Amino acid sequence: AFYRKIIKRSDDLLKMGFWTLALVSLMLLIFSFRFVNSVTQPILKLTQSARELSRGNFHKPIEINNNDDMSFLAKTLDTMRLNIGNLFDEIQSKAQLEYDLHKHKLMLKESELKSLQSQINPHFLFNTLNMLSKEAYLAGADKTSELISSVAGMLRYNLRRMDSRVTLGDEVEVLEEYLAIQKARFGDRLKVVREIDEAGLDIDVPILILQPLAENVFIYAIEPSEDGGTLTLRVQSHEEHVTVEVSDTGQGMDAEQIERLLADTDNSIYKGHSTGIGIRNVLHRLQLFYGVEDIIQIDSKIGEGTCITLTLPRRPKL
Repeated sequence: AFYRKIIKRSDDLLKMGFWTLALVSLMLLIFSFRFVNSVTQPILKLTQSARELSRGNFHKPIEINNNDDMSFLAKTLDTMRLNIGNLFDEIQSKAQLEYDLHKHKLMLKESELKSLQSQINPHFLFNTLNMLSKEAYLAGADKTSELISSVAGMLRYNLRRMDSRVTLGDEVEVLEEYLAIQKARFGDRLKVVREIDEAGLDIDVPILILQPLAENVFIYAIEPSEDGGTLTLRVQSHEEHVTVEVSDTGQGMDAEQIERLLADTDNSIYKGHSTGIGIRNVLHRLQLFYGVEDIIQIDSKIGEGTCITLTLPRRPKL
């Protein structure tokens, strides 16, 4: 019995040793797996991040939450990623800026060439008109002489630079030249009403702001009508500003047409037939000149005509 007990106890010890060995082996296996995984996972993340960087993807952050050298390496690589991305963006921005600058230089040279080419013929035409005006005057054709003189004066005025500063009186004078030409064209179909306060003509304005407004009247109100129409020019002087009204007795416009008239800068149907300047261009130059947004108002009703009102401050913003 004693030996049987010893043998049984030995078997129990053997089983316990086996299970203990199995348990220890399992724990070692789990520990080894976790240890290896803690080492390989950061390496895999770094490898994947390096692959993304090689593809040019600098926007994906590199995050490793360990507290060892691998985490330090990841933070260093992430800092390098940010620096390379910023440098790459800066290089792209400079390249785009250089491209735009080069493009603008080419456009400027082309515009200067076109401007030079466009100035040759008008100056020649201006001199020719002056000669014709003198010849007509000597021949006794006074009306023809005055008409040619008006065309020459308007042409000489329109040849000035678009950034020139003139007085409102100068604008009224060149508008009178334009109206004289149109009066010879339309005859009794055109009636012009002038209500001008001389005290408001001394303020500074950008060049060519009244003639495009008058051209708009002839294009949309007087030319389409068999009976012609009336153009009214009204200048009123106030303490802080001067108001200029250009109105007509045409068919008028609805709100959509007014919005399209003010918004369209490129469409040729909204530009004047002699200046090539639209109302939107006039508005933009007035806003830049005075530094004020609310400077033009268009009141129009279908069948009742249109009135364009400019509110010009007495002191432009320099």
